[in-house]
Amino acid sequence: MARYTSQRAIDRQRKKFWKRIILSLVLVLLLLFLSSWVSDLEKFRIQRINIVGNSIIEAQQIREIINKNISKKYFRLFSKKNILIYPKSKIERELLDSFAQIKELEIKFGDFQSIMVSVAERKPYAIWCDGLMDEKCYFMDSFAYLYDEAPSFSNNVYFKYFGDLRGVATSTPIDKILRQIYLKEAEDGQFERVNLFIRFLKDININGYKLIIKENNDYELFFNNESKLIFDGKQNFEEIFENLQATLIELGDLEDKEFEYIDLRFDRKILYKFK
Repeated sequence: MARYTSQRAIDRQRKKFWKRIILSLVLVLLLLFLSSWVSDLEKFRIQRINIVGNSIIEAQQIREIINKNISKKYFRLFSKKNILIYPKSKIERELLDSFAQIKELEIKFGDFQSIMVSVAERKPYAIWCDGLMDEKCYFMDSFAYLYDEAPSFSNNVYFKYFGDLRGVATSTPIDKILRQIYLKEAEDGQFERVNLFIRFLKDININGYKLIIKENNDYELFFNNESKLIFDGKQNFEEIFENLQATLIELGDLEDKEFEYIDLRFDRKILYKFK
């Protein structure tokens, strides 16, 4: 027997359905309103930004980026200043993108009204120079990472590196030079091996002040009197160092002589020319 539902019963069910829908919407709106209100309570609002570890980067520059990121609201409802929901990851990314000088960055909870920004800045190890007419130099750290413009020094305060940086011309903007890695295209660990070789040379009183890498992978290490050592970047540096030592011993007293160059590129055969 077919079941019959009266029109009145159908109308009652329809009214109940819409009442539930309206009640649910009211509850959702009320929840959103309360959440928005709570998110903007002063007791949970970031009011202090404490910055430690910075020396090159001004604290105010960091604060400006953070304040810009917490000045608005999520979906125009929830305050980004709330200590529990502020855009921490976005702030960290923007700070790292804005300052190549930052090596490490951590943003931590201070209290319910403050955050702590801990910055570790890169330390200058040497400088890379473009070798162009109006020579510009850039600081690089011990990992060969270029991170900041360097001022013009009156003497050789830092060791200078030239060459082996792709795409650098007179019109290259600074932001295309910063964040590059010197000797990136070379075999891994090449920068460390080159520096170790230069330190070995210092131990026998051969003190270089700049290294130029040519396109054919010839390395030219210059000294203050503009004498130079020439070697191939693919050579075994320990071997050519030993060969150089042996040659200098064979030449004897060099007190009154100055080299124009010493060429180490030909295995055990060392070429040299006096000035």
